[in-house]
Amino acid sequence: MKAGRYSGTLLTATGLLHITVVALLYGDILMGIIFDGLYDAIGNNPARAAALWNFTVGLLLVIWGITLQYYQNRTRKPAPLFTGYFLLAFAVLFCIAMPRSGGWLFIPQALIIIAANRKYRPVSEKSKS
Repeated sequence: MKAGRYSGTLLTATGLLHITVVALLYGDILMGIIFDGLYDAIGNNPARAAALWNFTVGLLLVIWGITLQYYQNRTRKPAPLFTGYFLLAFAVLFCIAMPRSGGWLFIPQALIIIAANRKYRPVSEKSKS
């Protein structure tokens, strides 16, 4: 299996893992937000803010992963190289700020994207050599 072909799927899986962990850790708090009617249900409550932000990040990772996989399936190209470098920079900074978090999960994904781009050569370049 060439992992570079599934960068979007890996990112989606990370987002789903994130949502699962958030549901386990903050499920009661998230349900409280819903039962309070959503609108202005956070107020000045830091636990509710953390729950909502973490859940939102998981959703954004899922959306980003699905979009990335769609791009890869349509173009038959690896994820863009800049995506790998941005993801790596984000992961390193995040791991420095929060070393006991799951931010390290992004490092192998970033390296897979970078490696896939080093191996990828368009058909037009292959025919020239």
